[in-house]
Amino acid sequence: MNTQKKAAPSGSKENQNLNGSKQSTKKQPPFKIELALNSILHNGPRGITQPEAQATYRESCLHTTISALRHSKGIEFISHPDQDTVVYYNQKPFSRYWLASDEDRKRALRLLNAYRANRGLPKVNYGPWHSSPNEAA
Repeated sequence: MNTQKKAAPSGSKENQNLNGSKQSTKKQPPFKIELALNSILHNGPRGITQPEAQATYRESCLHTTISALRHSKGIEFISHPDQDTVVYYNQKPFSRYWLASDEDRKRALRLLNAYRANRGLPKVNYGPWHSSPNEAA
């Protein structure tokens, strides 16, 4: 009566590749911190504000993500009030966040690529934002 085929058990050879490890047929979605790093690096020297993060990847607490990157990942940021984000009278401006140094940019890029590698994606490369004094003209 039941003509449906049964799914292969999880330990069957159909779900394993030649190395014996299980294949993932479903791509894992990116973590919020990965989306934040990608957006920060993509914006480069322009930095990012809460409304931009909301529009880009639905971030509702950018200051919390920045704090987590500072304290748990060791990536430093510079922040200043952005008067361009004031829409209403007496509204407090949103903070604009930038990576503090080129070393922090490299650290953020390594972390982003580590998250991407865990999901089986290729590395991305965001170059330096400022010309180095050691560069040839």
